[in-house]
Amino acid sequence: MRIIITGGGTGGHLFPALAIAEALRLRRPDVEILFVGGDRIEARVVPAEGWPFARIRARGLPRRLGLAAASALATTAVGTLQALRLLRRWRPDAVVATGGYVCVPVGCAAAMLGVPLGVQEQNMRPGLATRLIARWARWVSIPHPGAAERLRARRTEVTGIPLRRRAMEGDRKQGMGRWGLDPSRLTLLVLGGSQGALSLNRAACRLGDLLMFEPGLQILHQTGAEHAHWVRREIGHREHVGPPALRHVAVTFLDDIADAYACADLVLSRAGASTLAELNAWGLPSILVPYPGAAEGHQEDNAGVLVRAGAAIRVPDADLGSTALVAAVQVLMADPIQRKHMADASRALGRPDASSVVADLVLGLGEQEVRA
Repeated sequence: MRIIITGGGTGGHLFPALAIAEALRLRRPDVEILFVGGDRIEARVVPAEGWPFARIRARGLPRRLGLAAASALATTAVGTLQALRLLRRWRPDAVVATGGYVCVPVGCAAAMLGVPLGVQEQNMRPGLATRLIARWARWVSIPHPGAAERLRARRTEVTGIPLRRRAMEGDRKQGMGRWGLDPSRLTLLVLGGSQGALSLNRAACRLGDLLMFEPGLQILHQTGAEHAHWVRREIGHREHVGPPALRHVAVTFLDDIADAYACADLVLSRAGASTLAELNAWGLPSILVPYPGAAEGHQEDNAGVLVRAGAAIRVPDADLGSTALVAAVQVLMADPIQRKHMADASRALGRPDASSVVADLVLGLGEQEVRA
């Protein structure tokens, strides 16, 4: 069986695609998989992970008419022709799209050639690419029933978001040793995304300044490459005030994210869908700061599911300069019962089996094509 997987532009679209590929290979070791993407994160990560990769042209579609929209449509047309040639040559039994604008030309090509198409959407508010190609899909995998209301699809399946095994196989003792953490302290894990988030990084540093004499707290902080030096400098400035009791460890990127989750008692994060799925699978309570620039405000919707379930507290990005974040952390530090209730609510939302469920749907697509 031959499967094409397309998606990317951001880690939120790419990593579920990689999780699906891993699950497919576990289910069917003989399955042939080809990733199709553009020139963003997928062009670097997919080959490094050892998967075959083909690049086509793609560009985001502006919401307004104009020269930019005309140029984007022209690029999409070129990408669709490239995808048509690729699908005719490679002859896949099924195509799976996980979001990002590169899915549009590949999805169009699959529809034109009659290749079975499945779509995996991570967000509560599906992106434009997903909405465009969902009408041609045999099914759309969604994270929550509420996402179906915004799709024109013949069939939706509530599967959760596929997660990679490496995100679930963490070791607390190993993580504590790697980052020099104290098992007796409450560990706040700060995640701004793989590229970091300036306002979140600033807020974490300010939080550390205000709680620098708190002996029961430690912060494990993923800064992103762009802000790593600045964050470490801000942490170092505390020494001029007096030896801080707080332990604040800043790392550029958490390659061993599962070990970080295993160490965490509380998480401060943006509200990207894949990250939230990981928090739920681990059963972690969180303070969420939705990114205000996210397309169509989808991070607000993502965070809303956890907040309504009692698994998270929401702090608006605009309030990070106030005392709202410090107050939230102090309340949760002082109330282990509330943290336990939040953790239970988070775990109840988790779908750690999502990768296997979606892989079975994909294999079903391919088997239908083979029988036909």
